[in-house]
Amino acid sequence: MFKSDCHIHTDFSPDGKQTPQEMLNAAAEAGLTEITVTEHCECNDNAALPAGATPWPDLDVKSYTETFEKLRENSPIKINIGIELGQATQGKEYAAKMTAAYNWDFILGSLHNVRNELDFCYINYKERDFKKLFSEYFDQLYETVLLGGFSSLSHLYYPVRYIYRAGMSVDMSVFDEQIYAVLELCAKKDIGLEINTSTLNDKYADFVPGLKYASVFKKLGGKIVTVGSDAHRADRVGLGINAAYEMIKQAGFTEVATFEKQIPVFHKV
Repeated sequence: MFKSDCHIHTDFSPDGKQTPQEMLNAAAEAGLTEITVTEHCECNDNAALPAGATPWPDLDVKSYTETFEKLRENSPIKINIGIELGQATQGKEYAAKMTAAYNWDFILGSLHNVRNELDFCYINYKERDFKKLFSEYFDQLYETVLLGGFSSLSHLYYPVRYIYRAGMSVDMSVFDEQIYAVLELCAKKDIGLEINTSTLNDKYADFVPGLKYASVFKKLGGKIVTVGSDAHRADRVGLGINAAYEMIKQAGFTEVATFEKQIPVFHKV
């Protein structure tokens, strides 16, 4: 059975915990057919970090790509090389520079913070109007898709994981109008929708997005679905991939996509 994880970080990302070889070994042990490595490339110049935090260095594209090109030579599974492009609308020149820095197989589009706010992982939700933050997030996510320049949209409602970790919850249907607009634009622009499995075994024990929004994406004309664990350590590689495939079938999709040189390759599920 084809099985691919399209969202993996190694220690080339500042928050990655393990080496490329360790993550590759974990992928092979998990029975994956192929992986796509998507190291962080944040475009907002550390603006989302709290005061006193260690700044994130720019991605060392040369070292990163050369390392994985070398690993490809004897790898038991296929390796695609990509990036996770964060906050492109907050640093358009840098985003353009990094997307042109290498012939990437895959580019994930992400939004980890809204303008003039910390990354959602640092916010104290018990002291903030998080519904207002969510609304701003979806407005700016729409801007991100409008700008484009990436293959698949990552973790559609990224902030939800931190709401639940704070012991709170949110009714996502409140934001349906905004979410549907984002999904419709992705469909029109032939941008994929990532099913992110990182919240499994977490307080928010579902995919992001789940069945409801994957089904809406299909009904709005979406054709491209990617699946990724968002693993930052070896024991998370391949997390929930099979279950995500079953979910996308329930949503009406018969194929999952991977990318080579930013061209989608479709695989039956």
